Amino acid sequence: MTSGFDIVLLTLFSILETICITFNVILCVAMYRSKSLTIPMNNLIFNLAISDIMIGLWILPRHVFSEAFRHPTGKTGDFLCKFITGSGVLWTSSTASGFLLIAIAVERFTSIRSPNQGTTLTSLRLKTVVAICWITAAAANLPTMVVFAYDEQTQFCVEEWPHWISPKAYVACVFFLGTSSVVVMFILYSQIIFILWKRQRVATEISQAARIRARKNLTRLLVLVTAVHTVCRIPNYTTYLLTYFPSSITYGSNVYNLTVLLILLNSTLHPFMLLSNVQGFRRPFFLLSCHHHCNRVAVEPESEHVVQTRPIEFYLREMKS
Repeated sequence: MTSGFDIVLLTLFSILETICITFNVILCVAMYRSKSLTIPMNNLIFNLAISDIMIGLWILPRHVFSEAFRHPTGKTGDFLCKFITGSGVLWTSSTASGFLLIAIAVERFTSIRSPNQGTTLTSLRLKTVVAICWITAAAANLPTMVVFAYDEQTQFCVEEWPHWISPKAYVACVFFLGTSSVVVMFILYSQIIFILWKRQRVATEISQAARIRARKNLTRLLVLVTAVHTVCRIPNYTTYLLTYFPSSITYGSNVYNLTVLLILLNSTLHPFMLLSNVQGFRRPFFLLSCHHHCNRVAVEPESEHVVQTRPIEFYLREMKS
């Protein structure tokens, strides 16, 4: 029997799913049409949005549509658990988004530490970094995907580990991997903030001060993204760890599902944080929504005054350095 909490949880999952997938897709289309993917960090953010879309899609069968169909049993049920109704692809996408955030932090750190040299990410290096993020995420979650099987008694996809593997050791590694990535991001952004603070004090020219302010605004946004990422991800890493140790938390319980909801919330918030803090992303988003071109007259979303819209490349220059 479905409890009131289950209904609330299902409602929240459904609402966040709709918002997450819709706005991340719009963000990807807007960035693609604005031709802003030539900027390395924008390409990383584009891949971050892709991972958020995949998180939303693979949460659907397990946490939204699970009551709408009868799950097959046997080998067919095990196959569906490994690739669709289980969490293998979901956690691969979630891990990839964490690695992409690290890559973004490293790109910001190298660009701000050596501003005269520009970004160190060439097109080839960028493709390599993105590939490494996804391949590493897939490798880290491959054991989970392999051991997923359908349990007829609980009517749920569970991890059935062979006797010669210690699941506690694996989940401990996953916990360390997730939490250490958060630590790396905070260390890098702390260094970035310190560097920008020092340069702000010695800046003399107006153009130099304006450039530093632009970088500070962008860094402030990415620090916010990292903080939200930490708050939304740590509970899931912790509960996943506790499910294999003596505790009252079980895999697939409402407490565990609530932490999955936080993962979805994290992916839902990403496009809104970008749109509200970076003008270079607001402009193509609203122009796409209104079916305008970048060089035509448009109404600013924050104001009722009509202004002449500048080419999108103008608003993206601040993100190149």
